[in-house]
Amino acid sequence: MATFFAMPKLGLNMTEGHIVGWLAKEGAQVKAGQPIIEIETDKATNEVEAPATGIIGKILHKEGEDVPCNGILAVILAEGEGLPASIPAMIGEDVAPKAEVKIKKEEQQTQTPTGEPQSTFGGRISISPSARKLAEDLGVDLSKVVPSGNQVKREDVERAYQEMKGKTVPTPVLDVVKKPFTGIRKLAGEHLAQSVHTTARVALNLEVSAEKLIARRKAIETTLGKVSYNVLLTEMVGKALKEFPYMNSRLSGDEIWEMKNVNIGIAVDTDRGLLVPVLKDVDKKAIEVLHQEFSGLAERALAGKSTPQDLEGGTFTITNLGAQEIESFMPVINLPECAILAVGAIMPKAVVVNEAVAVRKMMALTLVFDHRIVDGAAAAKFLQRIKHLLEDN
Repeated sequence: MATFFAMPKLGLNMTEGHIVGWLAKEGAQVKAGQPIIEIETDKATNEVEAPATGIIGKILHKEGEDVPCNGILAVILAEGEGLPASIPAMIGEDVAPKAEVKIKKEEQQTQTPTGEPQSTFGGRISISPSARKLAEDLGVDLSKVVPSGNQVKREDVERAYQEMKGKTVPTPVLDVVKKPFTGIRKLAGEHLAQSVHTTARVALNLEVSAEKLIARRKAIETTLGKVSYNVLLTEMVGKALKEFPYMNSRLSGDEIWEMKNVNIGIAVDTDRGLLVPVLKDVDKKAIEVLHQEFSGLAERALAGKSTPQDLEGGTFTITNLGAQEIESFMPVINLPECAILAVGAIMPKAVVVNEAVAVRKMMALTLVFDHRIVDGAAAAKFLQRIKHLLEDN
């Protein structure tokens, strides 16, 4: 009996996955549990295993496509078994409108359904929910839409609408390099846009002397080797969150949840986009343990090998652009958290010390918080406490 291999739901908030690449080709013999495809979500890239032993009879979606959860990716056949007459586009819980992909057999005449575009192998192809909605709004006949791949998308409907109206889209004069807005970058972008449009963002800024921070780093590195400033900052922020638990909170419906676990995410810039590995229970761990754990998290993130567990469970986020010589900036809150701390470059500046001008290494901190959850004065006390911890330890 044919096995329909569907896009798995790899995370609580996952609605679709991006196909990075197939590890097994159409017609290949595979075994149950054998990795056959790489799927990218907003969290990580995962190798997904074959659900059954057999032959990959048909691959329905190729590398680079975004497929909704439960959308059929491929059909696995038993030895000697032929492709079924029809293949459902979705199985299980509905995440997108239902459609079917039909296989045309040489000995079988398949009648073309009306109102749906045809695939190159003789059956109906899937239509993204946004494309179907746009077609309804614009009055576009989906049977006349030519897909650019194995799925009808918004841009296909828009092109058909322009042709229907007799309009032409002018060719851009500028030379451009087109890159797909998919995978982690697309999902992270949607997540950040949601944050901007739903939170009441307020930013507080102050400068901190980094002299003690630099000295502590040098002392620790005599035994641990090179230590990231982010690890030292995480240790201090963890102490402040324990003292001010209202900053370690989130909004859930009509309730504000103060999280008992202090799990701090540290933004890491990778070739695939921004990732935020999470150090768990920061307030309960020594600096040596935090250093070791962050080194592993950062290494996996940069190599594209982060696990979902690496990136889940955060209650507060730190983002640092000091290495890029950025003095200060205003980041976007990482929902569902209520605040994020931005760290700028350590810079020598003239400051007043004991009524005299002196040169000190200074660092700018920017706390962005959701005013729906925390008041300005309360957030200011938290940021002030971080300043004192950095300057007095």
